[in-house]
Amino acid sequence: MARKNPTLPAKPSAGSASDARADLVARAARNAEGATMCRSDPLADAQAARAVVQAVGEHSKELSRRGLNGAYCEAALDLAREIEDHLQAMPAAAVSARGRSQEAADLLADAATTAQALRTAVLRVTRSADGRRVARDFGLGDPLSARQPAHVARALTRILSALEAHREVRDDIGVLPEDVQTMQDLVRDLADIAGAPATVSDEHAQLLEAQCALRAFFDLFAAKASLALAADPDERARVLALLPRVEERRHLRREPTRASG
Repeated sequence: MARKNPTLPAKPSAGSASDARADLVARAARNAEGATMCRSDPLADAQAARAVVQAVGEHSKELSRRGLNGAYCEAALDLAREIEDHLQAMPAAAVSARGRSQEAADLLADAATTAQALRTAVLRVTRSADGRRVARDFGLGDPLSARQPAHVARALTRILSALEAHREVRDDIGVLPEDVQTMQDLVRDLADIAGAPATVSDEHAQLLEAQCALRAFFDLFAAKASLALAADPDERARVLALLPRVEERRHLRREPTRASG
Protein backbone atom coordinates (compact mmCIF):
# COMPACT_ATOMS: atom_id res chain seq x y z
CA MET A 1 0.00 0.00 0.00
CA ALA A 2 1.37 3.42 -0.98
CA ARG A 3 2.25 5.58 1.94
CA LYS A 4 0.28 8.83 2.17
CA ASN A 5 2.18 12.08 2.34
CA PRO A 6 1.47 13.36 5.88
CA THR A 7 2.25 16.96 4.92
CA LEU A 8 -0.77 17.31 2.65
CA PRO A 9 -4.42 17.36 3.66
CA ALA A 10 -6.29 14.32 2.47
CA LYS A 11 -8.15 14.94 -0.76
CA PRO A 12 -11.84 15.13 0.08
CA SER A 13 -14.65 13.66 -1.92
CA ALA A 14 -16.74 15.99 -4.06
CA GLY A 15 -19.55 15.77 -1.55
CA SER A 16 -17.42 16.77 1.42
CA ALA A 17 -15.93 19.71 -0.48
CA SER A 18 -19.44 20.76 -1.44
CA ASP A 19 -20.53 20.55 2.18
CA ALA A 20 -17.54 22.62 3.24
CA ARG A 21 -18.33 25.27 0.66
CA ALA A 22 -21.95 25.40 1.80
CA ASP A 23 -20.77 25.88 5.37
CA LEU A 24 -18.46 28.73 4.33
CA VAL A 25 -21.23 30.44 2.37
CA ALA A 26 -23.56 30.13 5.36
CA ARG A 27 -20.91 31.59 7.67
CA ALA A 28 -20.42 34.49 5.26
CA ALA A 29 -24.16 35.16 5.27
CA ARG A 30 -24.20 35.26 9.07
CA ASN A 31 -21.25 37.65 9.01
CA ALA A 32 -23.21 39.90 6.66
CA GLU A 33 -26.26 39.81 8.92
CA GLY A 34 -24.03 41.08 11.69
CA ALA A 35 -22.81 43.91 9.45
CA THR A 36 -19.30 42.51 9.45
CA MET A 37 -17.41 44.56 6.90
CA CYS A 38 -15.24 42.85 4.31
CA ARG A 39 -12.74 45.39 3.06
CA SER A 40 -10.03 43.54 1.23
CA ASP A 41 -8.85 43.07 -2.32
CA PRO A 42 -10.49 40.01 -3.94
CA LEU A 43 -7.42 39.15 -6.00
CA ALA A 44 -5.18 39.35 -2.93
CA ASP A 45 -7.60 37.04 -1.10
CA ALA A 46 -7.52 34.53 -3.96
CA GLN A 47 -3.73 34.53 -4.06
CA ALA A 48 -3.44 34.18 -0.29
CA ALA A 49 -5.77 31.18 -0.27
CA ARG A 50 -3.10 28.96 -1.82
CA ALA A 51 -0.53 29.86 0.83
CA VAL A 52 -3.06 29.31 3.59
CA VAL A 53 -4.03 25.90 2.20
CA GLN A 54 -0.36 24.95 2.11
CA ALA A 55 -0.07 25.97 5.76
CA VAL A 56 -3.06 23.79 6.59
CA GLY A 57 -1.26 20.91 4.89
CA GLU A 58 1.86 21.52 6.97
CA HIS A 59 -0.21 21.23 10.14
CA SER A 60 -2.90 18.89 8.88
CA LYS A 61 -2.89 16.61 11.91
CA GLU A 62 -3.45 19.37 14.44
CA LEU A 63 -5.95 21.29 12.33
CA SER A 64 -7.93 18.24 11.21
CA ARG A 65 -8.57 17.35 14.85
CA ARG A 66 -10.12 20.79 15.21
CA GLY A 67 -12.33 20.44 12.16
CA LEU A 68 -10.31 22.18 9.44
CA ASN A 69 -9.71 19.35 6.99
CA GLY A 70 -9.02 18.82 3.32
CA ALA A 71 -12.64 19.48 2.40
CA TYR A 72 -12.32 23.08 3.51
CA CYS A 73 -9.01 23.40 1.66
CA GLU A 74 -10.54 22.13 -1.55
CA ALA A 75 -13.48 24.49 -1.14
CA ALA A 76 -11.11 27.40 -0.53
CA LEU A 77 -9.10 26.65 -3.66
CA ASP A 78 -12.30 26.41 -5.69
CA LEU A 79 -13.41 29.78 -4.32
CA ALA A 80 -10.03 31.31 -5.18
CA ARG A 81 -10.30 30.06 -8.76
CA GLU A 82 -13.83 31.40 -9.02
CA ILE A 83 -12.75 34.82 -7.80
CA GLU A 84 -10.04 34.98 -10.44
CA ASP A 85 -12.48 33.82 -13.13
CA HIS A 86 -15.06 36.44 -12.15
CA LEU A 87 -12.45 39.19 -12.12
CA GLN A 88 -11.35 38.22 -15.63
CA ALA A 89 -14.94 38.06 -16.86
CA MET A 90 -15.85 41.51 -15.59
CA PRO A 91 -15.12 44.49 -17.84
CA ALA A 92 -11.49 45.55 -17.66
CA ALA A 93 -12.49 48.99 -16.42
CA ALA A 94 -14.13 47.40 -13.42
CA VAL A 95 -11.09 45.50 -12.22
CA SER A 96 -8.06 47.55 -13.14
CA ALA A 97 -7.00 51.17 -13.06
CA ARG A 98 -4.65 50.58 -15.99
CA GLY A 99 -5.72 52.55 -19.04
CA ARG A 100 -8.21 54.64 -17.08
CA SER A 101 -8.15 58.37 -17.79
CA GLN A 102 -7.08 60.73 -15.04
CA GLU A 103 -10.56 62.22 -14.97
CA ALA A 104 -12.12 58.79 -14.49
CA ALA A 105 -9.55 57.87 -11.85
CA ASP A 106 -10.30 61.08 -9.93
CA LEU A 107 -14.03 60.42 -10.16
CA LEU A 108 -13.58 56.89 -8.82
CA ALA A 109 -11.38 58.10 -5.97
CA ASP A 110 -13.92 60.78 -4.97
CA ALA A 111 -16.79 58.29 -5.11
CA ALA A 112 -14.91 55.68 -3.07
CA THR A 113 -13.94 58.24 -0.43
CA THR A 114 -17.55 59.43 -0.21
CA ALA A 115 -18.90 55.90 0.15
CA GLN A 116 -16.39 54.99 2.84
CA ALA A 117 -17.02 58.22 4.76
CA LEU A 118 -20.75 57.48 4.81
CA ARG A 119 -20.17 53.87 5.89
CA THR A 120 -17.92 55.00 8.71
CA ALA A 121 -20.47 57.56 9.86
CA VAL A 122 -23.25 54.98 9.82
CA LEU A 123 -21.12 52.52 11.78
CA ARG A 124 -20.61 55.07 14.53
CA VAL A 125 -24.34 55.53 15.16
CA THR A 126 -25.51 51.91 14.72
CA ARG A 127 -23.50 49.98 17.31
CA SER A 128 -26.46 48.36 19.08
CA ALA A 129 -27.78 44.89 18.28
CA ASP A 130 -30.70 46.39 16.35
CA GLY A 131 -28.30 48.76 14.67
CA ARG A 132 -26.49 45.89 12.98
CA ARG A 133 -29.51 45.23 10.78
CA VAL A 134 -29.70 48.90 9.90
CA ALA A 135 -25.98 48.97 9.14
CA ARG A 136 -26.45 46.00 6.85
CA ASP A 137 -29.09 47.97 4.93
CA PHE A 138 -26.43 50.60 4.31
CA GLY A 139 -24.15 47.96 2.80
CA LEU A 140 -21.81 47.35 5.72
CA GLY A 141 -20.63 43.80 5.23
CA ASP A 142 -20.22 44.13 1.46
CA PRO A 143 -16.71 44.34 -0.01
CA LEU A 144 -15.66 47.81 -1.13
CA SER A 145 -12.61 48.14 -3.35
CA ALA A 146 -11.69 51.65 -4.43
CA ARG A 147 -10.26 50.20 -7.65
CA GLN A 148 -13.56 48.70 -8.78
CA PRO A 149 -16.24 51.09 -10.06
CA ALA A 150 -18.90 48.40 -9.69
CA HIS A 151 -18.09 48.04 -5.97
CA VAL A 152 -18.25 51.78 -5.41
CA ALA A 153 -21.43 52.32 -7.43
CA ARG A 154 -23.16 49.49 -5.59
CA ALA A 155 -22.08 50.90 -2.23
CA LEU A 156 -23.42 54.37 -3.03
CA THR A 157 -26.68 52.95 -4.39
CA ARG A 158 -27.28 50.98 -1.19
CA ILE A 159 -26.47 54.02 0.92
CA LEU A 160 -28.94 56.18 -1.00
CA SER A 161 -31.71 53.59 -0.60
CA ALA A 162 -30.99 53.17 3.11
CA LEU A 163 -31.00 56.93 3.71
CA GLU A 164 -34.58 57.00 2.47
CA ALA A 165 -35.59 54.01 4.59
CA HIS A 166 -33.83 55.11 7.79
CA ARG A 167 -34.46 58.81 8.23
CA GLU A 168 -33.33 58.70 11.85
CA VAL A 169 -29.86 57.54 10.80
CA ARG A 170 -29.78 60.20 8.10
CA ASP A 171 -30.48 62.82 10.75
CA ASP A 172 -27.95 61.33 13.19
CA ILE A 173 -25.07 61.51 10.75
CA GLY A 174 -26.14 64.88 9.35
CA VAL A 175 -26.68 64.07 5.68
CA LEU A 176 -27.85 67.17 3.78
CA PRO A 177 -29.91 67.28 0.57
CA GLU A 178 -26.85 68.42 -1.35
CA ASP A 179 -24.98 65.36 -0.05
CA VAL A 180 -27.68 63.12 -1.50
CA GLN A 181 -27.51 64.96 -4.82
CA THR A 182 -23.74 64.55 -4.91
CA MET A 183 -24.03 60.79 -4.38
CA GLN A 184 -26.70 60.52 -7.06
CA ASP A 185 -24.45 62.37 -9.49
CA LEU A 186 -21.52 60.10 -8.62
CA VAL A 187 -23.57 56.96 -9.24
CA ARG A 188 -24.67 58.31 -12.62
CA ASP A 189 -21.12 59.24 -13.62
CA LEU A 190 -19.69 55.93 -12.40
CA ALA A 191 -21.97 54.07 -14.80
CA ASP A 192 -19.82 55.35 -17.67
CA ILE A 193 -16.68 53.63 -16.36
CA ALA A 194 -18.15 50.67 -14.49
CA GLY A 195 -19.69 48.96 -17.50
CA ALA A 196 -23.34 48.33 -18.19
CA PRO A 197 -25.17 46.95 -15.12
CA ALA A 198 -26.45 43.98 -17.11
CA THR A 199 -22.86 43.08 -17.94
CA VAL A 200 -21.49 43.44 -14.43
CA SER A 201 -24.28 42.52 -12.04
CA ASP A 202 -24.24 38.70 -12.22
CA GLU A 203 -20.47 38.39 -12.19
CA HIS A 204 -20.23 40.97 -9.44
CA ALA A 205 -22.77 39.23 -7.21
CA GLN A 206 -21.02 35.90 -7.65
CA LEU A 207 -17.65 37.52 -6.97
CA LEU A 208 -18.96 38.97 -3.71
CA GLU A 209 -20.33 35.61 -2.59
CA ALA A 210 -17.09 33.80 -3.36
CA GLN A 211 -14.93 36.43 -1.67
CA CYS A 212 -17.04 36.53 1.49
CA ALA A 213 -17.01 32.73 1.69
CA LEU A 214 -13.24 32.72 1.31
CA ARG A 215 -12.93 35.31 4.08
CA ALA A 216 -14.98 32.95 6.26
CA PHE A 217 -12.40 30.22 5.52
CA PHE A 218 -9.63 32.61 6.60
CA ASP A 219 -11.50 33.30 9.84
CA LEU A 220 -11.82 29.57 10.54
CA PHE A 221 -8.15 29.03 9.80
CA ALA A 222 -7.09 31.89 12.08
CA ALA A 223 -9.27 30.67 14.94
CA LYS A 224 -8.21 27.03 14.74
CA ALA A 225 -4.53 27.74 14.04
CA SER A 226 -4.39 30.05 17.05
CA LEU A 227 -5.32 27.09 19.25
CA ALA A 228 -3.50 24.34 17.38
CA LEU A 229 -0.21 26.26 17.41
CA ALA A 230 -0.52 27.86 20.83
CA ALA A 231 2.61 26.04 22.01
CA ASP A 232 4.67 27.39 19.11
CA PRO A 233 4.15 31.17 19.01
CA ASP A 234 6.71 31.75 16.26
CA GLU A 235 5.05 29.29 13.89
CA ARG A 236 1.63 30.60 14.85
CA ALA A 237 2.73 34.13 13.97
CA ARG A 238 4.17 32.93 10.67
CA VAL A 239 1.04 31.18 9.46
CA LEU A 240 -1.31 33.92 10.63
CA ALA A 241 0.82 36.43 8.72
CA LEU A 242 -0.22 34.60 5.54
CA LEU A 243 -3.71 36.04 5.85
CA PRO A 244 -4.42 39.16 3.77
CA ARG A 245 -4.66 42.22 5.96
CA VAL A 246 -7.99 43.99 6.32
CA GLU A 247 -9.00 46.97 8.39
CA GLU A 248 -11.18 46.36 11.44
CA ARG A 249 -14.53 45.43 9.99
CA ARG A 250 -17.09 45.90 12.73
CA HIS A 251 -15.91 48.35 15.38
CA LEU A 252 -14.04 50.87 13.30
CA ARG A 253 -13.02 53.66 15.67
CA ARG A 254 -11.06 55.98 13.47
CA GLU A 255 -11.64 57.78 10.22
CA PRO A 256 -9.72 56.19 7.37
CA THR A 257 -7.35 58.53 5.59
CA ARG A 258 -8.38 57.03 2.29
CA ALA A 259 -10.76 54.41 0.95
CA SER A 260 -9.50 50.85 0.98
CA GLY A 261 -8.33 49.49 -2.32
